[in-house]
Amino acid sequence: MTTIELPGRINEQGKLEFEQPGNLPPGDVRIIIETIDPDIEADEALWDEQFANPKSQALFDLLAKEVLEEDEAGLLEDFDPDNDPDAP
Repeated sequence: MTTIELPGRINEQGKLEFEQPGNLPPGDVRIIIETIDPDIEADEALWDEQFANPKSQALFDLLAKEVLEEDEAGLLEDFDPDNDPDAP
């Protein structure tokens, strides 16, 4: 199975608009429409920017090192999401 992602939009009349690439192979396809929330897109872009920042990467490396040290010292407990006392 080959996946081809085609960006597009739904116009004011409810019609799907997208550019169809040429040379698509014949056959059945599955079409899934995923709506995009601009707030979520902006949040994801911010996360991507932060992860790409070298200063952030150094902080992530430090946090990962601390967690590994805590794990090696036996200071961490297993987490069971089905048994979380803080869950609503």
